[in-house]
Amino acid sequence: MVAVVAVEVSLIVGAKLWERPRRKAEREQVMLFNVATALTMTIGVSVFYLAVFLLALAAAFLLLDGHSFQQLSDQSWSIGKIVESAWMTASLATLGGAVGAGLEEDDITRAAAYTRESDEG
Repeated sequence: MVAVVAVEVSLIVGAKLWERPRRKAEREQVMLFNVATALTMTIGVSVFYLAVFLLALAAAFLLLDGHSFQQLSDQSWSIGKIVESAWMTASLATLGGAVGAGLEEDDITRAAAYTRESDEG
């Protein structure tokens, strides 16, 4: 969860996606907009986190055998250890994504968050 929240905060704060009301009458609309932004980011980042986790899990099962795993980690091979390894890999990769998101240009992030692709070709 820490990794997912770190990417969300990095994207929202870094690209200035969090809005502030300019007038008192806009307060509810801006609050609703901010909730929608946070929820959208939560869903998007969580889906990508799950995808990275599943890819890391598949790679671990395909590439690691019991002997290699024991040599690398000094622990015996088990499904729990493989899942734990994939979880750690996905979390570290997601935290790396937070750092990368902070380096992204604001205009690119805002365009991705606010533009809608049209059906016109």
